[in-house]
Amino acid sequence: MRLLLGIILFYGRFGLSFTAIGYFVRRLFWRTDGDRLDGKRVLITGASGGIGAATVAGCQAAGASVTAVARDAEKLAGLNASLPAPVESEVVDLAEPADIDALLDRLEAEGDTIDVLVNNVGVMLHEHARNSAGLDTQFAVNLLNQFRLTERAIARGVLAEDAIIITVASGGMYMAPLIIAALATEDAGTHDGQTAYAVQKRAQVALNEHWQAAHPGRSFYVMHPGWVDTAGVKQSLPTFRRLLSPVLRNAEQGADTIVWLARQRPEDDSASIWFDRKARKTHAYGFTRDRSQPTDTLVEFLEQQLASSDAT
Repeated sequence: MRLLLGIILFYGRFGLSFTAIGYFVRRLFWRTDGDRLDGKRVLITGASGGIGAATVAGCQAAGASVTAVARDAEKLAGLNASLPAPVESEVVDLAEPADIDALLDRLEAEGDTIDVLVNNVGVMLHEHARNSAGLDTQFAVNLLNQFRLTERAIARGVLAEDAIIITVASGGMYMAPLIIAALATEDAGTHDGQTAYAVQKRAQVALNEHWQAAHPGRSFYVMHPGWVDTAGVKQSLPTFRRLLSPVLRNAEQGADTIVWLARQRPEDDSASIWFDRKARKTHAYGFTRDRSQPTDTLVEFLEQQLASSDAT
């Protein structure tokens, strides 16, 4: 009964808004796409398909020099073949800490700074998996290694002093409070990829608040793209996709706010998540406002997990 009530609350409130219908209605009132990105370097993770690939195309069209990061070299090659001109590609398994550190080594050696970082990569795994450091793979991809990449890019001077950092969350976070114990699963018997995904996306929102306070001068945004018809949705949520496929957004519609944030750089607000070019509230229901696990506790947990993965 509780699950059924949650489904009714969530889909009743957001069913139209998160679909292509909501996108088409809102775009009628948009007046600008923001400044161009000429001379700017943009790095996008999870860039070989879906929202990531659409973000690559949108930033390139706005004049940016783009670095596309993904683990599949063949898909990155396909991305480049689809673009008017090739972009720089980096083959990186974003579940693996060593791969991320190696990427940072290469970026630092080049000497050019990143003006816009898009933490786009995300996975929902129904089967429990671990990375080479022994950590929950879904947790590593969706949260820990985004923390690793962003924090270490700042510490090593890879991110420009006035950089823009955009983290791609999910509307699913509206149904999840921040529960640190649920961020990473220890074994297959207790793994619930869908629930963990929502909690990890809620944690991205909290982490963005921390970054805004900890790194003044740079602009940090967290956004969600609505319900987008991607390969990940097809694989992870087949029933959801089958029922809603006529009204799901395409990848370009999902990427629109990412590209707009990079171009427009609106005033950031730690109490907001961006959706369809507007800052929205981060909570829709009272039960997600649990203050017993504050952001500081989340950051401490992530720092501990980084130290653990570095030690392996």
